[in-house]
Parts: sequence; structure tokens; C-alpha cells
Amino acid sequence: MKKYISIFALTLGLCLGFASCNTETDEPAGGTAVEKMAGHWVVTVDAYDDAGNLLYEDPYGMGEWDMYTYNTANDDADQMWLSDGNNFWGYTLKVPIDLNGKTFGVNNGFMYNDGEEDQFCTISNGKIIENGGLNVNGKPTDAIEYDITFTDDSYGFVYHIHGVRYTGF
Repeated sequence: MKKYISIFALTLGLCLGFASCNTETDEPAGGTAVEKMAGHWVVTVDAYDDAGNLLYEDPYGMGEWDMYTYNTANDDADQMWLSDGNNFWGYTLKVPIDLNGKTFGVNNGFMYNDGEEDQFCTISNGKIIENGGLNVNGKPTDAIEYDITFTDDSYGFVYHIHGVRYTGF
């Protein structure tokens, strides 16, 4: 009897296994509309005054930190999400992009964060430079940089965020 139960269980498992592999579509897997601008980035921050004079390198002693750019739920080709991963100021916001020029920016963009009050920021000079940086092994990788100001910053600094795409090395 054990032999028949084992054969039945094996047959049932194979039938269910093949049924679960049934494809529903013939469409090939693909990327998102902003895949060339999307990524996990390792960045640093410097603080400038309004005239563009460097005031502080790494003003808060953070060193390198992770930030992210990614597609919207609608997979729009004219905007993307930009987030500091709650590692710097705690901002996540949608920014308009120019996909061909790989540039981005927003004036008084609403920051989605855990704060109790509405907060806004302005991002300018945002760009992604293909092979514009080097990873830790000295291999070319994409670079990102942008300037950001916050309405709730009592210092009034212009923060320059810059870094490279995370490559896993």
C-alpha cells in the first residue's frame, strides 16, 4: 500500500508542478520606462551657500549613504521617484525628468515622509552621467548629482548630493 501512496503522491506532485509553470502570456520581460535613470546609489553630501561657495564637506559627518531612484506605479516616462532612503533628510518625492538628457529637478516638490507637517524641497541641476564615476574597484559606473534645498532647513544651505551607482563591489 505504501508503494501505491508514494506513486500517487509523485504523480500528483508532477501534475501540479507542470500546471504551475503554465505561462499566461507570451510577452517578454522588460524594464521600466526610466530604467536608465533608476538605481541604487551610494552618495555623499556637501553644503554650499546661495552664492555657490563650499561651506562644509560632509556637514553632518555622514560619509557615504544609500539613495534610490525608481519608476512610478504608472511607469511614467516623464517622472520618477527620488528617495534618500531616510538616510539624510527623510525625503521621497516624485521629480519630473528628461529621459533623453537624463536630467531631473523640481521646484517646491512635496516630500512624502513621516513628519507631521508638510515639507517641501527644491531640486536643481539633477543629472545622471553614464560612466561618469568609478566603483570601488576602479571600473566605470554611472554617476548622479543634484542640488537640493529644504523649506525647513534653518541654515538655508544648498546641499550638493553626488555619488555613483551601487554595483555590489
